[in-house]
Amino acid sequence: MPNEVSSTQRALLLSVSLTQFFTAFMGSSMNVAVEAIAAEFAVQPQQAAWTLTAFTVMSASFLLCASAIAQYFGLRRIYCYACALSALSALALAFVPSFSALIIGRALQGLILALIFCTGMALLVARIEPQRRIFAIAVSTAAVYAGLSLSPTIAGLLVDTVGWRYIFILAAIGLGLAFITALRLPDRPSPYQKSSLVDLVLSFVALALILLPLSLASEGSSYLAAGAIGLILLVIFLYRQQRCAHPLLPINLLTRNRALRLALSASVFNYLANFSLTLLLSLHLQFIAGFSAAHTGLILITQPAAMTLTSLATGRLTQYLSAHTLTVIGMGGITLAFTYFSCYLDMHTPLYCIMGAQIICGIGFGLFSAPNTSIVMSAVPQAQLALASALQALSRNFGQACSMAVATALLYHFIDALSGTTLYLYELSFSISAIFSCSALMALIGTLICLRAWLKLKPSTV
Repeated sequence: MPNEVSSTQRALLLSVSLTQFFTAFMGSSMNVAVEAIAAEFAVQPQQAAWTLTAFTVMSASFLLCASAIAQYFGLRRIYCYACALSALSALALAFVPSFSALIIGRALQGLILALIFCTGMALLVARIEPQRRIFAIAVSTAAVYAGLSLSPTIAGLLVDTVGWRYIFILAAIGLGLAFITALRLPDRPSPYQKSSLVDLVLSFVALALILLPLSLASEGSSYLAAGAIGLILLVIFLYRQQRCAHPLLPINLLTRNRALRLALSASVFNYLANFSLTLLLSLHLQFIAGFSAAHTGLILITQPAAMTLTSLATGRLTQYLSAHTLTVIGMGGITLAFTYFSCYLDMHTPLYCIMGAQIICGIGFGLFSAPNTSIVMSAVPQAQLALASALQALSRNFGQACSMAVATALLYHFIDALSGTTLYLYELSFSISAIFSCSALMALIGTLICLRAWLKLKPSTV
């Protein structure tokens, strides 16, 4: 029996790691493929960016619904269905005949992958014993960073040699392997907790209308009305949840569970600080420092590579330091790196200093992510693991959307000069410094939240 259990756990970890890698790979690869997609379908590059927006908004908006579906039908069953559907959707996207079909396909893919986001991590926590749990979370987190690290290089080679469609073919193969591996997992009874259809629709529509304006902040004020409607619907949804016998989102879970509330808040501020880093450094390296796109891509690998290696090490580090301690150290390192970028990044900054700050930021992110996820998942009973996983993913997506909204808004606000002029470079450099200052502030707030959790809660409990 021990060997059988160990084999099952390895199959689970392999399957979840594959889904983590290829979902990150698909998302990041679209940045590289935007120009090729725009050229093939004869659309503007900013229109091609809808392949990212449609996926992000739909996956984040469907997370609460996905958690309810997983709680009703069971984690393993929904995870297997989602793996199979995600592989089929990726394969279908490789053969789309038009740009509109691509956007619709990416939106549907976002809905499907929300089911994976809710169930993959929840399965790890539910089926792996506590002493091995943080190692499993660390490995799956490292798979995300590996996907982010390798995607620019792999996607670039695919786009330049065989075409952008092969990005989806490769992802379909990886997700298909995840599905085959997941079939080895034994099924278990599910709690069959039924949620109101009205609440499911309200949560989905409200989150979509709120996240869409955040993702399109650079498009002007035309989406503000949608955001306002979304906020009204969210208030109605939360009011219904307080009066519901079986709520989709138990309000008491957030108001009374301090560990969960602080960990989710720290996650929001972590992604608020971090998500725009790649964009900002890419702008600096190419436009201000004069590096080519290929050299810039190689330099930008530094941070996710440091994240990956550090995440793999957190399993051992938790033998000596608590999860709360690691989150404080991690967010502190991120704050230090962004403070350096905000104060000292200019056209004269040596490359080794930029890469050194990237390494510090990557180590900080790696020390924070897996332990914080462990805190979130350990703060709820097993029946609410899918919900906790959904809330964690929602905090990540919300932080990412807000981070890009702040970055694009400040870039549009400070830059008036024409591209290629000396004034343009000056305004771009000033804008990047201003955004990094905002990121440093967000990271500092995240550090203080982690410090509060470390002081108020017992570190030994996680």
